[in-house]
Amino acid sequence: MADKENKTPFYKRWWFWLIIAIILLFALFGGGDDEDPVEEENATEEIQDDGTDTTDETADNKQGTNDNAGEEAEAEEPATRDNSNAEETTLNAGRFIVGEDIPVGRYVITGDGMGNLFVYDENGLPEVNEILDNTGDTGVTSITTNLEAGQEIEISGLNSVVFKPAETSLSNTLSAGSWEVGLDIEPGRYNVTAPSGMGNFFIYNEMGLPSTNEILDASGELGVKQLTITLEEGQEIQISGLNEVDFESR
Repeated sequence: MADKENKTPFYKRWWFWLIIAIILLFALFGGGDDEDPVEEENATEEIQDDGTDTTDETADNKQGTNDNAGEEAEAEEPATRDNSNAEETTLNAGRFIVGEDIPVGRYVITGDGMGNLFVYDENGLPEVNEILDNTGDTGVTSITTNLEAGQEIEISGLNSVVFKPAETSLSNTLSAGSWEVGLDIEPGRYNVTAPSGMGNFFIYNEMGLPSTNEILDASGELGVKQLTITLEEGQEIQISGLNEVDFESR
């Protein structure tokens, strides 16, 4: 009997198949556990890759936003006038044509003594009608206005009138002359007063129609002492007979 068992092939013995079964069970269950960390590692790498890409895209978007902000800041530089054609000119009493006797431009006009200054448009209508008085007692000490081709200047009672090219800057104090909202004063809501004297105060819209027409009087006897207004970009302000008008932001 012992010789028969020794001659039986090993693959027909019970312990051989037990070993095979154990190996198969280990392969089925133990191998699956080995693969899970690899899959988790790959998933982690994918998440990290996605996160890195997202960060790069966010940084690029922020950089693009900053660049656009810089371009907008450059585009929002304060507006100004081209007054390069204006030249300082002195005229005596008489009549003169803009574009012939004096270049087109924006000027600050002052006189030696006291007299009248008129500027007429091409239809002969007066756009400027002021008494220039270097003392400021009877008239205004200066007028700031635009002179356009074809207009006629009339000077009376003055030996000399000086026309100096005007510089454009924002201010809350304006004198006699014409001014544009956005170039000479910021848009906004203001209380308007004149510290002394009496004169006319007009505001024209972009269509050239008057939206405000008041007499400002520091004493309040013949006009208003204070006016509350809202100034909008592009509107024109005209001041006549007053050396100074103050705009206090509300």
